[in-house]
Amino acid sequence: MDMQKMIIGSTRAGLTLKKEIINYLEKKGYQVKDVGMKEDGEFVPYHKAAAAVAKEISEKKFERGIIICGTGAGSVITAAKFKGVYPVHVTNTFMAEKASAVNNCNALVFGEWLTPPQHAFQMIDAWLNTNFTDGNTEEWAAFLRNCVDEIGEIENELFK
Repeated sequence: MDMQKMIIGSTRAGLTLKKEIINYLEKKGYQVKDVGMKEDGEFVPYHKAAAAVAKEISEKKFERGIIICGTGAGSVITAAKFKGVYPVHVTNTFMAEKASAVNNCNALVFGEWLTPPQHAFQMIDAWLNTNFTDGNTEEWAAFLRNCVDEIGEIENELFK
């Protein structure tokens, strides 16, 4: 069986939560690649950490990733600049579940200043355990798939 893979990155304002999430994911059997700031490393600004995660998702090296900064706002803005990357900043499990079921989110964004580790674990589980269109009628699922297709067309037009 192939080991599940996840990419993660943070700035200084995400180091504590990132460490907790890496440990959590590794216990669940994930191989985690950390492309963000390291505890004893040089400073990595939020936009560079977010871009490092988003780039690897955009290049299809990873299916999903997690980005952490202080509030999550700057990281979601940065990650959304990459083709095929659909970041959602979540603050509760309902949002995390809907990020997958409705928005086909492949980059979960947290703000360490807002998110205790146990809450992050619950949101990660909700995100990972929900597939795109889960819980929707077939008609609504078709609508959502069309939305994602149209977003892809927008990307193809804008990212030339």
